[in-house]
Amino acid sequence: MKFNTTEFKNNQLIIKGRKSPFAIRATLTVVLLICILIPIIVATSLMSERKGPHIGLFLGFFFLWGLGFYLLRIILWNTYGREVLTFESDKIIYEADYGFFKDGKTIISTTNIELTAIPYANEKIPLGVFGLSNEEKQITTVLKLPIEELNKLKSEIEGRFI
Repeated sequence: MKFNTTEFKNNQLIIKGRKSPFAIRATLTVVLLICILIPIIVATSLMSERKGPHIGLFLGFFFLWGLGFYLLRIILWNTYGREVLTFESDKIIYEADYGFFKDGKTIISTTNIELTAIPYANEKIPLGVFGLSNEEKQITTVLKLPIEELNKLKSEIEGRFI
């Protein structure tokens, strides 16, 4: 079974997600293209019939392109997704990297920081996510890793950065 992978680069821990199956990504891409094209086709049709734009057209653009943007995020995450934890002397920065853009930037102070491996229930192989918390904030990664690897990462981070 393939798992997500980790690597250290300078002062960064990078957790890379594994790609989802091509058939799923291709299906989502087709749905994304449909969401983009439907409002354009409808607008072109209305303009060719010399009917002016109305509120329904704008709502259609807003809804379908909003859905399209959400699908684009899912496609990019399942293709290029990775989580980057940057360790600095006084703070840790978390970012979700979608390949073409980054999202979810969170900064947490290293004062009284606690690192934990949070296990997931109902798994044949013990998997979990990485948690960082202090009195003010909490960061939990999304990509699952084997618990043994999380415990090794925890020890290595505590030894190198904290």
